[in-house]
Amino acid sequence: MAIGIILLSVLVYRTTLAASTSNLTTLCVAEDCFYNYDFTSTSVSSTNVDWPVGLLFYGNADVNKVKNIYWGVTIFANPMYFYMNDGSGWIWDEDRGTKGVVFSSYLNSWVYLHMRVYAPNPPDYAYNSYWGKYVLATAHYDQYPLETWSGYSEYAEKDLASIASNKGYATFQDWAYFYNTEPYRVEGNHIWLNNGYATAIYVP
Repeated sequence: MAIGIILLSVLVYRTTLAASTSNLTTLCVAEDCFYNYDFTSTSVSSTNVDWPVGLLFYGNADVNKVKNIYWGVTIFANPMYFYMNDGSGWIWDEDRGTKGVVFSSYLNSWVYLHMRVYAPNPPDYAYNSYWGKYVLATAHYDQYPLETWSGYSEYAEKDLASIASNKGYATFQDWAYFYNTEPYRVEGNHIWLNNGYATAIYVP
């Protein structure tokens, strides 16, 4: 691989509060560029971020194909926003994600595992000569069942990688550095934790 740089049965909506980071930057591969965090609105600002980008699905990926590896499309989440350039200019994508209940061995408790998946829409995937058809994703836990906090992106990324690997997808953890390291810290209902390295998952 070439490198360039339980279903929900309850409806829970949580007030979305923007968080802040000192690591917001753009990453570029071939003709494509993207920010290394998603945002709570269509405003690029280091004080308007939600979660770090931590997963790349590449090869022959698209948004729905990736969501169907997990829990499909969810309506039980607030939309977030991602800013990227697939070689034809900067665009915003909006996504609620895919979301299910899992047992976290890291926290020794049940959590919602939530991943938002981003790509230009249409066609619901991005493309370059290194990654083929690809999508990018952020991941985090939400407290179960009331979503009083969200966070632990690093643990969420590892759980999502494990699910994909157990289903037969080639998975490369800590594959590339995305410059979004976040040591453990609490910012309101946001719990930061991310090692800055993204996981790559090949989707045939």
